[in-house]
Amino acid sequence: MSISVVIPTYNRASLLPKAVKSVLEQTLEPLEIIIVDDLSTDNTKEVVESFQNEKIKYVVNARTKGANGARNTGIMMAKGNFIAFQDSDDIWLPTKLEKQMNYINNHPEADMCFCSLKIENFGRIVPKRNVMPEEVHSLLKRGNFISTQTIFIKTEIAKKLLFDEKLMRFQDWDFCLRVSESYQVHHLDEVLAVAEVQNDSIGKKVNQAQALKQFFEKYPELKTANPITKSFHHFVMYHTNKEDGNSMSANMHYAQYFTYQLFDKVFNRRNRL
Repeated sequence: MSISVVIPTYNRASLLPKAVKSVLEQTLEPLEIIIVDDLSTDNTKEVVESFQNEKIKYVVNARTKGANGARNTGIMMAKGNFIAFQDSDDIWLPTKLEKQMNYINNHPEADMCFCSLKIENFGRIVPKRNVMPEEVHSLLKRGNFISTQTIFIKTEIAKKLLFDEKLMRFQDWDFCLRVSESYQVHHLDEVLAVAEVQNDSIGKKVNQAQALKQFFEKYPELKTANPITKSFHHFVMYHTNKEDGNSMSANMHYAQYFTYQLFDKVFNRRNRL
């Protein structure tokens, strides 16, 4: 069984070596490391070429497609039985691929396996606890707890589903929702990836309210699925009404946003991942 590693990158020449090095140092070597450059304007090409490693396949997108368009390019190129996604600014622990492959071998019913992630600059581990396969999809309806660089998935499934390039944010949430709807997703309850939130990350550049509004347009049923997504919906409505100058309605939605957030914090502690 072979593994293709897909790394999208854009102007991360200073950070990319750390990520690639953590892949090259894996105790289980991948078949290939596909680095997809989304038309960087820095010296990314020179950095990649400096590794002089035959496993590395460097490709430049013909046009800027964003991180998930770059991931899709890598997915379609992948020749391994499984795909593991890495981000250009994060680190894998040396045994990540080996442990995820062993998990899949010991749980043949699993189509995708994700590990836990440590967010270094916030001191957080996501998810906070072990997530059982039968609860993955229902918990994903509350929000995302599966980060892209923790995913280890059958290539045929990744090629069938791909990432939604139209979403301005939450593409990993969307991808995992769609995978868990039809396939078995298992959690390897061990930190095997480490991330730092960068100042130029999508989460900091894209308006959260606008991104949530777009996400709810794709998943309208999530607006009322549970207290936390209800709070997200009222967060969107608060900003929409505020922009429209309807301060009374905006304040009402903000109050409901706060109420649902508080309710979820008090009564749904186990589900807060």
